[in-house]
Amino acid sequence: MVKKIAIFISGRGSNMESLLKKSLSDNLPVQFIVVSDNPKANGLKIAENIGVKTIVLENCSDGWKLTDENSEKIEQIIKEHNISLVLLAGFMRIIPKQLIEKFPSTFVNIHPSLLPSFKGKNAQRDAFEYGVKISGCTVHFVDSGVDTGPIIMQKGVDISSCINIEEAKNEILKAEHELYYEALKLLLSSKYTIIGRRVIFGF
Repeated sequence: MVKKIAIFISGRGSNMESLLKKSLSDNLPVQFIVVSDNPKANGLKIAENIGVKTIVLENCSDGWKLTDENSEKIEQIIKEHNISLVLLAGFMRIIPKQLIEKFPSTFVNIHPSLLPSFKGKNAQRDAFEYGVKISGCTVHFVDSGVDTGPIIMQKGVDISSCINIEEAKNEILKAEHELYYEALKLLLSSKYTIIGRRVIFGF
């Protein structure tokens, strides 16, 4: 059975491109759409060139919040396209609480640190400047907090030899591409339940 997956982006769509290409190469039984809050996002062109349907959220205001109009549009997209999972891939907006509650265990995010350490948008820089030797990335369900949802998978990255933040970011991004796809396959192929903060597979 083919699963419908939405990938939400705001910019270049590096993780999105990786997910699309890996899924296509492996003949994963999924059908994607790509949604962006930015009509000029490079990721939209990449998705269209691969043959994936794209949708732009119109009239997004500045800042982190989505307008009520766009929250309603996201709900409409999920329902009309029968979306099983929404994968946030550099989507620079906070998903409203009412959407998370309406579609539990649907929104998934990847964050460039080993949560709960280094939350927020400057995670790689914060980790590098703190001097950590092992950083990494985390795939987690989205809840009403910022980078606080139940953890699905994590991958550590040795950044001890990186001499600047750009090297560290590149190493972490490579791990993100691997981890997000592995998490997607796991979510599609395994039954799971969430007990407290723990995501338990094979339940």
